[in-house]
Amino acid sequence: MIFRKTNKNNDKGRTKFLAPLVLGNMLNPLNSTMLATAVLTIVMAFKQEPGAGALLIVPLYFTSAIGQPLMGRLCDVFNPGRINLIGFLLILLSGIVGVYATNFNWLIVSRILLGLGSSAAYPSSITLIRRRYKALKMEVPGIVLSIIAIAGQVSLVFGPFLGGILLESFGWKGIFFINIPLVLIGLLLSIKKKSHSKIENVQRNKTALQIFKDLDPLGLVLFSSFLFAFLMALLYPSYLYVKIAVAIIFLIALVIVELKHLNPFINIKVLSLNMLLNTTFLRQIGINFIIYLVLYGLPQWMEQSKHISPSKVGLIMLPFSLIAMGLSLAIAGNKNYKVLLTVGVSCIIIATIGIFMLNTASPVYFIVGITVLIGAALGILTVANQATLYAEAPDDQVGVCFGLFRTVGYIGAILAGSSLKHQFKAGATDIGLHSLALFSLIACGFIVVFLLPLFFKKRKIEVDFEVTI
Repeated sequence: MIFRKTNKNNDKGRTKFLAPLVLGNMLNPLNSTMLATAVLTIVMAFKQEPGAGALLIVPLYFTSAIGQPLMGRLCDVFNPGRINLIGFLLILLSGIVGVYATNFNWLIVSRILLGLGSSAAYPSSITLIRRRYKALKMEVPGIVLSIIAIAGQVSLVFGPFLGGILLESFGWKGIFFINIPLVLIGLLLSIKKKSHSKIENVQRNKTALQIFKDLDPLGLVLFSSFLFAFLMALLYPSYLYVKIAVAIIFLIALVIVELKHLNPFINIKVLSLNMLLNTTFLRQIGINFIIYLVLYGLPQWMEQSKHISPSKVGLIMLPFSLIAMGLSLAIAGNKNYKVLLTVGVSCIIIATIGIFMLNTASPVYFIVGITVLIGAALGILTVANQATLYAEAPDDQVGVCFGLFRTVGYIGAILAGSSLKHQFKAGATDIGLHSLALFSLIACGFIVVFLLPLFFKKRKIEVDFEVTI
């Protein structure tokens, strides 16, 4: 059977279906950027050292990086709708813990719960979307994937603004409290008629031990251990060689265990045989690395070297966000992802060359031009790379594949953060900015290499793929 094109009459209830998914996907980036405005206030309130603010930031990213594929795996094994609800409940709990925290450690617990709960949103959304349209025997509308893709972008943009208002109006507790009404709205929107998938019915016929084995707990532990050791090596370079060696040992053990498992947590065989799946993950690391370098590096340079006020810097960076969101929606119906990826990468390369040319005497319009190009790249690549992954992910591995997709994105962001910390150690100077541009250009080279397999693939990468029954 071939999926027919989407008919609005056959896709009733799309808005109601998407509403809680969009809200769920906004909560992780929203909380990441809201906290940036309140870190100093929180640290002072609990009489902690200034560096203690990192203890509220790092746990969220660690937990999210590990939690994304974990939640994706749970979506593949159980009902993704229920996993989505569990995610909302964990975020609700994190908000309550944060509001009533009596010491700094409880705030750390709140952030860990937030990272785990918000990790359920993305993989469960994609799995639910795939199952919904497969059941309707329709191709997935490009606009649906685009809406999920840009949900995080929207909250990333408005997070600092909302965080500032909450901080001034309600104090630092407002940053944690806001999750409570948002989650309650999400839970209300998630209420629907009870339905059961084929996977659920199969799980009911299995014993608890069989289901536990299906989750591949050893694979999960080894993957989490590898990722933890790897991220620790990136963030804290002391004893670097020891940490790298430990990470490699965990990686080797993971590969050995997963190759022997009948239903592995990370399907090494699929990853090793599917070049497009591999290169999509690798491209995402490079893309996020460059985007985060620009997103956080350029504003610092403008404030310190060009002495532009924070409010004006926000206005200069606004086109970045608007272009990204606008293009994501505009290209939703375009299925020629090879062209889209090529255009997006070209925008990044041109923007990187432009950063090389920046100095304290550069006019503002030149900076705005660079932000527009980077925004265009983000809008195009976010949709195109996600759609490529969607087409390549096996049906029984959708959740974990999209969880990994977010995990590798976090790795790119952490790599960018490490580079910024090193290059701007003595201040955001022209030399430091040009060093970041060099790193970006090297990353562009890798992205181009990882783009090449698309041009040697015979079949076209499209969302409206064929399914034989």
